[in-house]
Amino acid sequence: MMFLRNYYVNSSAKTDIHILTHDVKRAVRESEVKNGTLVVLVPGATAGVTLLEEDPKIHEAFRDWVEAQIPLSEGARPSRRSGSGRISAHIRAALVGVQLCIPVQDGKLMSGMWQEVVLFDFDDKVGRREITIQVIKEAAKA
Repeated sequence: MMFLRNYYVNSSAKTDIHILTHDVKRAVRESEVKNGTLVVLVPGATAGVTLLEEDPKIHEAFRDWVEAQIPLSEGARPSRRSGSGRISAHIRAALVGVQLCIPVQDGKLMSGMWQEVVLFDFDDKVGRREITIQVIKEAAKA
């Protein structure tokens, strides 16, 4: 059995930090999967998702570190129709990762007690960001 939902967050013209933990836990509850795997995917290439301690200062410090490692690129946007993201946004997202997998056991995420699912949207374009959450039920034992 597989459960799939799309969620959306609004993004601004700067690096946005969104906490997805509530949406992720709701997806696990709604899926009624007791044991399996949760997958969070950020379609596109200018945002990343990770697990971090439940502390805004840590989220901001991580954002600041990523931005210092890969400075904002200047110049024209890619020539695609979407026009999304500068080169720096694509590299930042690749560094963080566009997907996250967390085991589910007894209907609960197997992440640390204080960890949150955090989305970093590096695109400098205002818009709506899609997040796909999938919960996959563990196969029955033969």
